[in-house]
Amino acid sequence: MPDPRPEDGPAENTGLPAGPGPQGPTDSWDRAVRVITAVVAWYSSGIRDLRRAVREGADPADLDVLLEARQQAMTDLQWLKDGVDAGEAARLADHYTAVLGELTGGR
Repeated sequence: MPDPRPEDGPAENTGLPAGPGPQGPTDSWDRAVRVITAVVAWYSSGIRDLRRAVREGADPADLDVLLEARQQAMTDLQWLKDGVDAGEAARLADHYTAVLGELTGGR
């Protein structure tokens, strides 16, 4: 009976696009995807809450700041998924880990 596993390619499908190189995603790449996705989710939640507050009369000035920050994170996430080297993936992971720490108060 033939071996059902392919000889080439990753052994499992993570549901994420393959990162740079023939081995697929790296630890840095996986970490960067997770942390940037968490930052985007934090901004989205903040935007939702702030939009509610603006409807009730709060100042909308912070909304643009959150929208721009979320857009930058989404742009970086797409850039990461389009393929960056392991060093750049590590830099993005470190940067967004620090951002998430600031946003959540280190939790």
